[in-house]
Amino acid sequence: MISRGSLEQRIAALEQAERQRQDSIAATNSAAITEAIAPCYLPLHEDIQAGQHRFYNLPGGRGSCKSSFVSLEIVDGIQSDPTGQSNAIVFRRVAGTMRDSVFSQISWAIDLLGVSHLWKPTVSPMAYEYLPTGAQILFRGLDDASKLKSIKPRHGFFRFVWFEEFAELPGPQFARNVLQSVIRGHNAKPMVFRSFNPPISKANWANQFIAEPDAQGITFHTTYKDIPAEWLGEAFIAEAERLEAVNEQAYRHEYLGEATGTGAADRHGGSG
Repeated sequence: MISRGSLEQRIAALEQAERQRQDSIAATNSAAITEAIAPCYLPLHEDIQAGQHRFYNLPGGRGSCKSSFVSLEIVDGIQSDPTGQSNAIVFRRVAGTMRDSVFSQISWAIDLLGVSHLWKPTVSPMAYEYLPTGAQILFRGLDDASKLKSIKPRHGFFRFVWFEEFAELPGPQFARNVLQSVIRGHNAKPMVFRSFNPPISKANWANQFIAEPDAQGITFHTTYKDIPAEWLGEAFIAEAERLEAVNEQAYRHEYLGEATGTGAADRHGGSG
């Protein structure tokens, strides 16, 4: 017959073993993501891990790996929560663009981290489920933002919100309304990622939006020059250098992510 004291010792040993297992998983995930993300993003990764900010503005030119970084952070963040309460929702302006962009990007991140066997994809509706905990990554287009009020994860809350191609949205009020629709009723404060290629006009609403002071936010601008050349390939770099030689202004906008125009016509949401 097992005594009460012996039973309590066994339970304590099992709990300790589970804690060690979870710590080992977290350490493995941490090592994997720091090897997978571009070195220039390591300070931002540490900022996210420490919970220093809520809003992460990621403007950048072509080849700056901003979308790759966000996708890796979301997958890693969900896997790091053993309770399954942390979910993510990913937005683009047009639903029809999602399967070949953000859905594929999340799939890429899962594959790169070597955890495809732990995730289950569905395409109608588009979603990924983390099998060990049941946490979800949902994908929604903003063609009809009024439908967002009914979007909720099966359990928990949206810890991560990603606006891909943020500048495609009609304006700041629209972006605020979308965010409020998915965080309403929860005390938890999500991490919000806004990634985009800056529109050409300095007066564009998105360029001005990220320039506004925000103690809860950080803006991290990157270009292809911040990324290891071998990640991009010779053909990519050759094309960037060719454009720089023949049209410097276009190069600065497309590859360096600079707002090189001065027009005011798109102040409230045009593409510039």
